[in-house]
Formats: sequence, C-alpha cells, structure tokens
Amino acid sequence: MQESRPTRGDIETLLRNLLQTGALQSLPTHPHVLDTLLAVATGGLVRQRPYAEREVNDVLSAWLESVRATIDHVTLRRRMVDLGFLKRTRDGSRYYLNFGRVAAILGDGAVAIDAGAITDDIVRGREARKKTYRLRP
Repeated sequence: MQESRPTRGDIETLLRNLLQTGALQSLPTHPHVLDTLLAVATGGLVRQRPYAEREVNDVLSAWLESVRATIDHVTLRRRMVDLGFLKRTRDGSRYYLNFGRVAAILGDGAVAIDAGAITDDIVRGREARKKTYRLRP
C-alpha cells in the first residue's frame, strides 16, 4: 500500500511542531519528518542547475538562518546528500537538486513552503502571548 503525499496544510503543521520554540534546534530523528524537513529546505535550489559547494552552502545557510537553526549548513548539506535530496558529481565539484526525491516527499505543489515565514509567525505569536501575560493585572 502506497502512502499518500501530505497536503500543504500537513506540511505546515509538521513545521509548526518542529519550530514550536521559534527555532530549529536539531534535525528530527523520525525518517518521515526528517525527509519532509529536508525537502522543504531545498526550496531555494533550482532544478537541473549545477551548484558549486559554496553556492549550496549559501542557500542552505540562508534557509537555516530563516528558521533560526542551531545546526550548521555542513550538517544539513551532508544529510541532504546522504538521503538523496542532493546529488554530487564524482569529483564532488558540483551539486544538483534531486527534484524527483523532493517531489516524491512533497508533491509539486508544496515545494514552495516558506519555513522562515512559519518561524516568524511562531515567534510573533510567542511574543504577543508574553506581552499579554505581562499586562495582566
């Protein structure tokens, strides 16, 4: 029996759960959750475009910053390669997005989910609740 792909709402809920503290504190250990997170993290990469390692690092660093992550881009890039989200040439000089892997996890329509916006929304909500709590008599 084949699992159905998650909806955009399912993915956003999963991200809200992962980012509930207002930051990505570690990579999830559950394979499905990790795959979904890594697929979302590829959102800044373009299909069929060769990337130098530095370019991949820049894209991943920006994504990690947007989710206020405590992990580094090297860890994220290595996991993406290990789990097939990024392909690397034999000599390691170029990387390519494995869009088939991403689409298998997210489907075509869910690829453009902005995890940074979700993080910002969570942080704003937490700050509003703190402010409301402080103003209580």
